[in-house]
Amino acid sequence: MKNLLLAICLLLGSCGVVGPGLFIEVENELDFARNGEVVEIEWEQLQGAAITPEKVVVFDNNDNQIPSQVIFDNEGNPTHLLFTASVEANSSSVYNIRRKVREEYPPQAYGRYVPERMDDYAWENNLTAYRIYGPRLKDPLSQGVDVWVKNTPKMIIDEWFARGNYHHNYGEGMDCYKVGNTLGGGALAVVDGGELLLSGNYTKQLCTANGPIRTKAEFEYAPINVAGKRVIMHRTIWLDANSRFTCQEYCLEGFEGNIEVAAGIVLHDVKAQSDGKDYVAITEPASDSKEPERDGNISLAVILQGGESSSEMDYHAVTLRKVQAGETIRMWNGSAWSQSGVKSHEEWQTEVEQMRQRIASPLTAKFIKRREAKGIQN
Repeated sequence: MKNLLLAICLLLGSCGVVGPGLFIEVENELDFARNGEVVEIEWEQLQGAAITPEKVVVFDNNDNQIPSQVIFDNEGNPTHLLFTASVEANSSSVYNIRRKVREEYPPQAYGRYVPERMDDYAWENNLTAYRIYGPRLKDPLSQGVDVWVKNTPKMIIDEWFARGNYHHNYGEGMDCYKVGNTLGGGALAVVDGGELLLSGNYTKQLCTANGPIRTKAEFEYAPINVAGKRVIMHRTIWLDANSRFTCQEYCLEGFEGNIEVAAGIVLHDVKAQSDGKDYVAITEPASDSKEPERDGNISLAVILQGGESSSEMDYHAVTLRKVQAGETIRMWNGSAWSQSGVKSHEEWQTEVEQMRQRIASPLTAKFIKRREAKGIQN
Protein backbone atom coordinates (compact mmCIF):
# COMPACT_ATOMS: atom_id res chain seq x y z
CA MET A 1 0.00 0.00 0.00
CA LYS A 2 1.20 3.67 -0.65
CA ASN A 3 1.85 5.19 2.74
CA LEU A 4 3.45 8.44 1.46
CA LEU A 5 2.66 11.28 -0.92
CA LEU A 6 6.02 13.02 -1.03
CA ALA A 7 6.12 16.81 -0.75
CA ILE A 8 9.53 18.28 -1.54
CA CYS A 9 9.96 21.58 0.17
CA LEU A 10 13.53 22.23 -0.97
CA LEU A 11 15.30 21.69 -4.27
CA LEU A 12 17.46 18.59 -4.19
CA GLY A 13 20.46 20.72 -4.93
CA SER A 14 20.20 22.34 -1.51
CA CYS A 15 19.89 19.08 0.38
CA GLY A 16 23.52 18.06 0.38
CA VAL A 17 23.71 15.16 -2.06
CA VAL A 18 27.35 14.26 -1.48
CA GLY A 19 29.01 12.83 1.62
CA PRO A 20 26.19 12.86 4.15
CA GLY A 21 23.56 12.18 1.49
CA LEU A 22 19.93 13.28 1.61
CA PHE A 23 18.03 14.06 4.81
CA ILE A 24 14.31 13.41 5.04
CA GLU A 25 11.98 14.38 7.86
CA VAL A 26 9.00 12.04 8.24
CA GLU A 27 6.05 13.49 10.17
CA ASN A 28 3.20 11.70 11.95
CA GLU A 29 0.13 13.89 12.50
CA LEU A 30 -1.86 11.23 14.35
CA ASP A 31 -2.12 10.75 18.11
CA PHE A 32 -0.63 7.24 18.13
CA ALA A 33 2.86 6.00 17.24
CA ARG A 34 3.59 4.64 13.76
CA ASN A 35 6.10 1.84 14.27
CA GLY A 36 7.82 0.15 11.34
CA GLU A 37 5.47 1.75 8.82
CA VAL A 38 6.62 1.78 5.22
CA VAL A 39 7.48 5.14 3.66
CA GLU A 40 7.45 5.38 -0.13
CA ILE A 41 9.51 7.89 -2.12
CA GLU A 42 9.34 8.36 -5.87
CA TRP A 43 12.65 7.41 -7.43
CA GLU A 44 12.78 10.47 -9.65
CA GLN A 45 13.03 12.63 -6.52
CA LEU A 46 16.40 11.00 -5.80
CA GLN A 47 17.93 11.85 -9.19
CA GLY A 48 21.09 13.92 -8.98
CA ALA A 49 22.18 12.32 -5.71
CA ALA A 50 24.53 9.76 -7.35
CA ILE A 51 22.25 7.05 -5.99
CA THR A 52 21.54 3.84 -7.92
CA PRO A 53 19.21 0.93 -7.18
CA GLU A 54 22.27 -1.15 -6.27
CA LYS A 55 23.74 1.57 -4.05
CA VAL A 56 21.14 3.22 -1.84
CA VAL A 57 20.91 2.87 1.93
CA VAL A 58 18.67 4.47 4.55
CA PHE A 59 19.87 5.30 8.08
CA ASP A 60 17.90 6.32 11.16
CA ASN A 61 18.66 9.02 13.76
CA ASN A 62 21.26 6.82 15.44
CA ASP A 63 23.07 6.08 12.19
CA ASN A 64 21.73 2.53 12.07
CA GLN A 65 20.95 1.13 8.64
CA ILE A 66 17.26 0.22 8.40
CA PRO A 67 15.42 -2.07 5.98
CA SER A 68 14.81 -0.54 2.55
CA GLN A 69 13.74 -1.77 -0.87
CA VAL A 70 13.72 -0.46 -4.43
CA ILE A 71 10.53 -1.04 -6.44
CA PHE A 72 10.76 -1.50 -10.22
CA ASP A 73 8.20 -1.27 -13.03
CA ASN A 74 7.57 -4.17 -15.42
CA GLU A 75 10.35 -2.89 -17.70
CA GLY A 76 12.92 -3.00 -14.89
CA ASN A 77 13.08 0.73 -14.21
CA PRO A 78 13.22 1.89 -10.57
CA THR A 79 10.05 3.72 -9.52
CA HIS A 80 10.17 4.01 -5.72
CA LEU A 81 12.41 3.67 -2.70
CA LEU A 82 10.76 2.14 0.37
CA PHE A 83 11.99 2.16 3.95
CA THR A 84 10.47 1.44 7.36
CA ALA A 85 9.97 4.47 9.59
CA SER A 86 9.05 4.72 13.26
CA VAL A 87 7.55 8.02 14.40
CA GLU A 88 6.01 8.86 17.77
CA ALA A 89 2.54 10.35 18.05
CA ASN A 90 2.28 13.94 16.77
CA SER A 91 6.01 13.94 16.12
CA SER A 92 8.63 13.53 13.39
CA SER A 93 11.77 11.50 12.72
CA VAL A 94 14.74 12.23 10.46
CA TYR A 95 16.25 9.69 8.05
CA ASN A 96 19.39 9.82 5.92
CA ILE A 97 19.67 8.34 2.40
CA ARG A 98 23.21 7.65 1.20
CA ARG A 99 25.02 6.01 -1.70
CA LYS A 100 26.10 2.68 -0.27
CA VAL A 101 25.50 -1.04 -0.75
CA ARG A 102 22.56 -2.26 1.32
CA GLU A 103 22.87 -4.97 3.91
CA GLU A 104 20.92 -8.16 3.38
CA TYR A 105 17.77 -8.26 5.46
CA PRO A 106 15.59 -11.31 6.06
CA PRO A 107 12.32 -10.90 4.16
CA GLN A 108 9.35 -9.65 6.15
CA ALA A 109 7.05 -9.72 3.13
CA TYR A 110 6.93 -12.48 0.54
CA GLY A 111 4.63 -13.84 -2.14
CA ARG A 112 4.73 -16.30 -5.02
CA TYR A 113 2.82 -18.26 -7.61
CA VAL A 114 2.27 -21.83 -6.38
CA PRO A 115 1.94 -24.07 -9.46
CA GLU A 116 2.41 -27.20 -7.35
CA ARG A 117 -0.89 -26.40 -5.58
CA MET A 118 -3.29 -25.87 -8.51
CA ASP A 119 -2.05 -22.37 -9.43
CA ASP A 120 -2.60 -20.77 -6.02
CA TYR A 121 -1.02 -17.39 -5.40
CA ALA A 122 0.04 -16.85 -1.79
CA TRP A 123 1.50 -13.88 0.04
CA GLU A 124 2.46 -13.08 3.63
CA ASN A 125 4.38 -10.82 5.98
CA ASN A 126 5.60 -11.11 9.56
CA LEU A 127 2.01 -10.90 10.89
CA THR A 128 -0.37 -12.69 8.54
CA ALA A 129 -0.74 -14.75 5.35
CA TYR A 130 -3.22 -15.00 2.46
CA ARG A 131 -3.84 -16.77 -0.83
CA ILE A 132 -6.16 -16.63 -3.85
CA TYR A 133 -6.97 -19.29 -6.40
CA GLY A 134 -5.82 -19.80 -9.97
CA PRO A 135 -7.08 -21.17 -13.29
CA ARG A 136 -6.45 -24.89 -12.71
CA LEU A 137 -8.63 -25.05 -9.59
CA LYS A 138 -12.25 -25.88 -10.46
CA ASP A 139 -13.76 -25.29 -7.01
CA PRO A 140 -13.97 -22.75 -5.50
CA LEU A 141 -14.33 -20.30 -8.36
CA SER A 142 -13.93 -16.88 -6.81
CA GLN A 143 -11.65 -13.90 -6.37
CA GLY A 144 -12.17 -14.46 -2.63
CA VAL A 145 -9.21 -14.33 -0.26
CA ASP A 146 -8.20 -17.30 1.89
CA VAL A 147 -6.70 -16.38 5.27
CA TRP A 148 -3.94 -18.34 6.99
CA VAL A 149 -3.50 -17.67 10.71
CA LYS A 150 0.03 -17.73 12.06
CA ASN A 151 1.82 -16.81 15.28
CA THR A 152 5.38 -16.60 14.00
CA PRO A 153 7.15 -13.68 12.29
CA LYS A 154 9.00 -16.00 9.92
CA MET A 155 7.85 -16.62 6.35
CA ILE A 156 5.89 -19.88 6.29
CA ILE A 157 4.35 -20.18 2.80
CA ASP A 158 7.06 -22.37 1.27
CA GLU A 159 7.39 -24.59 4.33
CA TRP A 160 3.66 -25.17 4.69
CA PHE A 161 3.10 -25.94 1.02
CA ALA A 162 6.08 -28.31 1.01
CA ARG A 163 4.72 -30.09 4.10
CA GLY A 164 1.39 -30.55 2.31
CA ASN A 165 -0.71 -30.51 5.49
CA TYR A 166 -1.22 -26.83 6.22
CA HIS A 167 -4.70 -27.47 7.68
CA HIS A 168 -3.05 -28.88 10.82
CA ASN A 169 -1.47 -26.60 13.41
CA TYR A 170 2.09 -27.74 14.13
CA GLY A 171 2.60 -24.83 16.52
CA GLU A 172 2.92 -21.89 14.14
CA GLY A 173 -0.65 -21.61 12.80
CA MET A 174 -2.69 -23.17 10.00
CA ASP A 175 -5.16 -22.73 7.18
CA CYS A 176 -8.51 -23.21 8.92
CA TYR A 177 -10.55 -20.56 7.08
CA LYS A 178 -13.46 -21.45 4.77
CA VAL A 179 -13.68 -19.49 1.50
CA GLY A 180 -15.86 -21.48 -0.90
CA ASN A 181 -17.51 -19.55 -3.71
CA THR A 182 -17.48 -16.27 -1.78
CA LEU A 183 -15.32 -13.18 -1.25
CA GLY A 184 -13.70 -14.99 1.68
CA GLY A 185 -11.62 -12.78 3.95
CA GLY A 186 -12.01 -9.67 1.82
CA ALA A 187 -12.26 -8.89 -1.88
CA LEU A 188 -14.15 -6.69 -4.34
CA ALA A 189 -17.06 -7.70 -6.57
CA VAL A 190 -19.48 -6.02 -8.95
CA VAL A 191 -23.05 -5.69 -7.67
CA ASP A 192 -25.91 -6.31 -10.10
CA GLY A 193 -29.56 -6.42 -9.07
CA GLY A 194 -28.61 -6.48 -5.41
CA GLU A 195 -26.39 -9.55 -5.85
CA LEU A 196 -22.63 -10.07 -5.88
CA LEU A 197 -21.17 -11.15 -9.23
CA LEU A 198 -18.05 -13.23 -8.65
CA SER A 199 -15.37 -13.10 -11.33
CA GLY A 200 -14.00 -16.57 -10.73
CA ASN A 201 -10.34 -17.42 -10.20
CA TYR A 202 -7.61 -15.31 -11.75
CA THR A 203 -6.52 -16.15 -15.29
CA LYS A 204 -3.07 -14.51 -15.24
CA GLN A 205 -0.65 -13.51 -12.49
CA LEU A 206 2.63 -11.61 -12.25
CA CYS A 207 4.73 -11.06 -9.13
CA THR A 208 6.25 -7.57 -9.42
CA ALA A 209 8.02 -7.10 -6.06
CA ASN A 210 9.28 -9.28 -3.24
CA GLY A 211 10.79 -8.29 0.10
CA PRO A 212 12.34 -7.44 2.32
CA ILE A 213 9.48 -5.05 3.18
CA ARG A 214 6.89 -5.28 0.37
CA THR A 215 5.45 -8.02 -1.81
CA LYS A 216 3.29 -7.10 -4.80
CA ALA A 217 1.49 -8.91 -7.63
CA GLU A 218 -0.90 -8.24 -10.53
CA PHE A 219 -3.85 -10.38 -11.68
CA GLU A 220 -6.31 -10.52 -14.54
CA TYR A 221 -9.78 -12.11 -14.55
CA ALA A 222 -12.14 -13.42 -17.21
CA PRO A 223 -14.93 -11.00 -18.25
CA ILE A 224 -18.25 -11.11 -16.42
CA ASN A 225 -21.63 -10.16 -17.91
CA VAL A 226 -23.15 -7.07 -16.31
CA ALA A 227 -26.39 -5.95 -17.98
CA GLY A 228 -25.11 -7.20 -21.35
CA LYS A 229 -21.64 -5.66 -20.93
CA ARG A 230 -18.42 -7.69 -20.68
CA VAL A 231 -16.76 -6.19 -17.63
CA ILE A 232 -13.07 -7.01 -17.14
CA MET A 233 -11.35 -6.84 -13.75
CA HIS A 234 -7.68 -5.98 -13.23
CA ARG A 235 -6.36 -6.46 -9.70
CA THR A 236 -3.12 -5.51 -7.96
CA ILE A 237 -2.30 -6.49 -4.38
CA TRP A 238 0.53 -5.48 -2.10
CA LEU A 239 1.38 -6.21 1.51
CA ASP A 240 3.97 -4.37 3.59
CA ALA A 241 5.94 -5.61 6.58
CA ASN A 242 4.37 -4.93 9.99
CA SER A 243 0.84 -4.43 8.61
CA ARG A 244 -2.16 -6.71 8.99
CA PHE A 245 -3.76 -5.15 5.91
CA THR A 246 -3.22 -5.99 2.24
CA CYS A 247 -3.93 -3.14 -0.17
CA GLN A 248 -5.98 -4.28 -3.18
CA GLU A 249 -6.24 -1.99 -6.19
CA TYR A 250 -8.86 -2.71 -8.88
CA CYS A 251 -9.70 -1.31 -12.28
CA LEU A 252 -12.91 -2.31 -14.10
CA GLU A 253 -13.35 -1.82 -17.84
CA GLY A 254 -15.91 -2.60 -20.54
CA PHE A 255 -18.89 -0.47 -19.54
CA GLU A 256 -20.15 3.10 -19.72
CA GLY A 257 -21.35 5.31 -16.91
CA ASN A 258 -21.02 3.81 -13.44
CA ILE A 259 -21.68 0.52 -11.71
CA GLU A 260 -21.88 -0.47 -8.07
CA VAL A 261 -19.15 -2.47 -6.37
CA ALA A 262 -18.89 -4.07 -2.95
CA ALA A 263 -15.87 -4.83 -0.78
CA GLY A 264 -16.96 -7.70 1.41
CA ILE A 265 -16.29 -10.53 3.85
CA VAL A 266 -18.29 -13.76 3.94
CA LEU A 267 -20.15 -14.33 7.21
CA HIS A 268 -19.75 -17.62 9.08
CA ASP A 269 -20.66 -17.97 12.76
CA VAL A 270 -20.10 -14.30 13.62
CA LYS A 271 -19.48 -13.46 17.27
CA ALA A 272 -19.14 -9.67 16.88
CA GLN A 273 -19.50 -7.16 14.07
CA SER A 274 -18.95 -3.43 13.60
CA ASP A 275 -19.16 -1.19 10.56
CA GLY A 276 -19.21 2.30 9.12
CA LYS A 277 -19.90 3.69 5.69
CA ASP A 278 -16.45 2.69 4.39
CA TYR A 279 -15.61 -0.44 6.43
CA VAL A 280 -16.93 -3.62 7.98
CA ALA A 281 -15.20 -5.72 10.65
CA ILE A 282 -16.14 -9.08 12.17
CA THR A 283 -14.84 -11.64 14.65
CA GLU A 284 -15.80 -15.31 14.38
CA PRO A 285 -14.39 -18.75 15.26
CA ALA A 286 -11.20 -19.41 13.34
CA SER A 287 -12.49 -22.83 12.30
CA ASP A 288 -15.58 -25.02 12.47
CA SER A 289 -13.71 -27.85 14.21
CA LYS A 290 -14.96 -29.69 17.28
CA GLU A 291 -12.39 -27.80 19.38
CA PRO A 292 -13.14 -24.07 18.83
CA GLU A 293 -11.35 -23.05 22.02
CA ARG A 294 -8.18 -24.71 20.74
CA ASP A 295 -8.35 -22.90 17.39
CA GLY A 296 -9.35 -19.49 18.78
CA ASN A 297 -11.04 -16.66 16.91
CA ILE A 298 -10.23 -14.92 13.64
CA SER A 299 -10.97 -11.23 13.03
CA LEU A 300 -11.43 -9.81 9.54
CA ALA A 301 -12.10 -6.42 7.99
CA VAL A 302 -12.37 -4.58 4.69
CA ILE A 303 -11.93 -0.85 4.17
CA LEU A 304 -13.15 0.64 0.89
CA GLN A 305 -11.79 4.04 -0.12
CA GLY A 306 -14.78 6.22 -0.92
CA GLY A 307 -17.20 3.71 0.58
CA GLU A 308 -20.71 5.13 0.78
CA SER A 309 -22.62 2.66 2.96
CA SER A 310 -22.36 -0.73 4.64
CA SER A 311 -24.86 -3.54 4.44
CA GLU A 312 -25.31 -7.32 4.25
CA MET A 313 -25.65 -9.06 0.90
CA ASP A 314 -25.54 -12.72 -0.15
CA TYR A 315 -24.27 -13.80 3.31
CA HIS A 316 -21.54 -11.13 3.22
CA ALA A 317 -20.87 -8.00 5.22
CA VAL A 318 -20.11 -5.37 2.58
CA THR A 319 -19.33 -1.71 2.04
CA LEU A 320 -20.62 -0.22 -1.21
CA ARG A 321 -19.87 2.56 -3.70
CA LYS A 322 -20.36 3.52 -7.35
CA VAL A 323 -17.35 3.53 -9.71
CA GLN A 324 -16.58 4.67 -13.25
CA ALA A 325 -14.97 2.56 -15.97
CA GLY A 326 -11.18 2.81 -15.77
CA GLU A 327 -11.25 4.31 -12.28
CA THR A 328 -8.69 3.15 -9.73
CA ILE A 329 -10.55 1.51 -6.85
CA ARG A 330 -8.60 0.90 -3.67
CA MET A 331 -9.59 -1.31 -0.75
CA TRP A 332 -7.80 -3.04 2.11
CA ASN A 333 -8.45 -6.44 3.65
CA GLY A 334 -7.05 -7.31 7.04
CA SER A 335 -7.00 -10.19 9.49
CA ALA A 336 -5.87 -11.11 12.98
CA TRP A 337 -5.86 -14.22 15.17
CA SER A 338 -6.70 -14.35 18.87
CA GLN A 339 -3.55 -16.46 19.42
CA SER A 340 -1.30 -13.91 17.77
CA GLY A 341 -1.63 -10.38 19.09
CA VAL A 342 -5.33 -9.43 18.81
CA LYS A 343 -7.37 -11.18 21.49
CA SER A 344 -10.81 -9.57 21.17
CA HIS A 345 -13.14 -7.80 18.76
CA GLU A 346 -12.61 -4.59 20.75
CA GLU A 347 -8.87 -4.81 20.12
CA TRP A 348 -9.57 -5.55 16.45
CA GLN A 349 -11.87 -2.54 16.18
CA THR A 350 -8.99 -0.38 17.45
CA GLU A 351 -6.66 -1.89 14.81
CA VAL A 352 -9.22 -1.20 12.07
CA GLU A 353 -9.84 2.35 13.21
CA GLN A 354 -6.12 3.10 13.32
CA MET A 355 -5.75 1.69 9.81
CA ARG A 356 -8.55 3.97 8.59
CA GLN A 357 -6.69 6.90 10.13
CA ARG A 358 -3.41 5.84 8.51
CA ILE A 359 -5.14 5.79 5.14
CA ALA A 360 -6.68 9.22 5.68
CA SER A 361 -3.47 10.72 7.13
CA PRO A 362 -0.42 9.06 5.55
CA LEU A 363 3.04 9.83 6.88
CA THR A 364 4.28 13.00 5.22
CA ALA A 365 7.90 13.77 4.42
CA LYS A 366 10.11 16.51 3.17
CA PHE A 367 13.75 16.88 2.26
CA ILE A 368 15.63 19.08 4.72
CA LYS A 369 19.10 20.60 4.95
CA ARG A 370 21.76 18.81 6.95
CA ARG A 371 21.84 21.50 9.65
CA GLU A 372 18.13 20.88 10.27
CA ALA A 373 18.66 17.14 10.77
CA LYS A 374 19.08 17.13 14.52
CA GLY A 375 20.47 14.00 16.12
CA ILE A 376 21.91 12.42 12.97
CA GLN A 377 25.32 10.94 13.64
CA ASN A 378 27.69 11.20 10.66
